[in-house]
Amino acid sequence: MDSYDPRLPLVAWDRISDFVRQVTTEITGQVPYTDSAVLNAVAYHVDWCVNLAGFTLDRDDIFCREVIGAAVAAMPTAHSSSKGRRRSILFRVGETLGAIPVPPPLPPLAAAAATAPYSASEVDQLRLWAATQGSRDEPSARALVALGLGAGLATRDIGRVSANNITDHGALVQITGPEARFVPVSDPWGDELADLAAQAEIPNAPLFRPGVAWSKNVITVFVARSARTGMRPSTQRMRATWLVQHLMVGTPMQDLLSAAGLTSMDALVRYEKFLPPAAPPARTNT
Repeated sequence: MDSYDPRLPLVAWDRISDFVRQVTTEITGQVPYTDSAVLNAVAYHVDWCVNLAGFTLDRDDIFCREVIGAAVAAMPTAHSSSKGRRRSILFRVGETLGAIPVPPPLPPLAAAAATAPYSASEVDQLRLWAATQGSRDEPSARALVALGLGAGLATRDIGRVSANNITDHGALVQITGPEARFVPVSDPWGDELADLAAQAEIPNAPLFRPGVAWSKNVITVFVARSARTGMRPSTQRMRATWLVQHLMVGTPMQDLLSAAGLTSMDALVRYEKFLPPAAPPARTNT
């Protein structure tokens, strides 16, 4: 650093060299630029401020945002990329020296709130909704509720399930595609799925809305247009119900993650608040 010799008139450099070296030494290692890049940017910036613009050697004045902006704009015959780099270096210098206020970091974003599971009485309402949709829509309504509550399937998976994917008399659902897996079906929904599979006219067509082109809004539209008897289902709440039930009975985490198509337990931690409190340990007589 002592050997640095910018292309400045000797008198001009002598006037600012000690100040430049002091500033550069003070911030060494605190900015994401090489020492030589910082030293060069600071030297020419201070030269402009003191020897051309008439500022005193006051770091708060020289390294404030407005002065840096004016100095960079006045750089002769420099490309915009060179000006941008010079300004970035000087802004980091100003922030490190305290001449440019640094806003406090934003607080971390809160994790998405977990969707509440259905209560037992609400599940009964979903059964009622499915059973009262009329002969044309009832099979799809039953399939939607059974796949949601029995297998915890997300919207994207429900459209992939055909009668051929219901195996082991309804005890397992095979999911095909990029998240292929087998999902165990919770009681009492296995019998419902086995019955729907047996009644399906086209074994390889989706149980839910066979013959309808699939899109992410198919379920939303179907539910919105359905008869209003009972409680209308939400795939998110049905999936939450299935997950919480497995957590309550102590399904091994790796098995649950695999069945749910999840890769991290972080997705399950959100549902802990819906679990009943642990029973206190039994007291023993001593």
